[in-house]
Amino acid sequence: MTPATPSPTDPPAPAQRGRDDTRRRILAAALELFARDGFDDTTVREVAARSGVTDAAVFYYFPSKRSLLDALWTIRPERNIRTLEPGPAMTPARLREIIDETLDFVADNHDLMRLMSCEALGGDQTARALQQESRAVWRRAIHAHFAAAFDATTADRATDILHALIHGVTMRAMMEHGDRAGDIFRDSAFREQLWRKAVLVVPLSGMGPAS
Repeated sequence: MTPATPSPTDPPAPAQRGRDDTRRRILAAALELFARDGFDDTTVREVAARSGVTDAAVFYYFPSKRSLLDALWTIRPERNIRTLEPGPAMTPARLREIIDETLDFVADNHDLMRLMSCEALGGDQTARALQQESRAVWRRAIHAHFAAAFDATTADRATDILHALIHGVTMRAMMEHGDRAGDIFRDSAFREQLWRKAVLVVPLSGMGPAS
């Protein structure tokens, strides 16, 4: 009797699922270690130990440490930065929601963003391109909220101000706190402090542009 041909919609076989899980573990370990210690200062042996596999297993999936880094650039963010729908008014409460949503995104992806920043500074062209793409997506998400509340000129200015403020504050926190940055971004006091700074410089509905 001829065995049935697997359908493209059939779930992966157990062996394939196991291989996929192992590959994901290796990538997660590499991302954590590269972001914390740097690509150059992390060994394949350390990645293997962190992911609970042998050195040979790492090389089975990734022929070199560089190929492991390249694979990390294909990881997409864990959440969408824009889930809030733009509203007709930019109130202090709405500004806080935008900041909270943005910090949720940064907290969930801080290892990848930190690694991207370090490698971009080191001259990695892929990291630099992805960093620019990430910033463009981030800016568009913020701009949509201001465009719904203000004229085009004010919306552009407000977007640039808030984008620069959040980027500067989060990058500094990543440098100061390292792998604890995710917890810092989720801290209510950190968010409150960033929101208070934003209220002083970002235009709000009914209050006119900030000077």
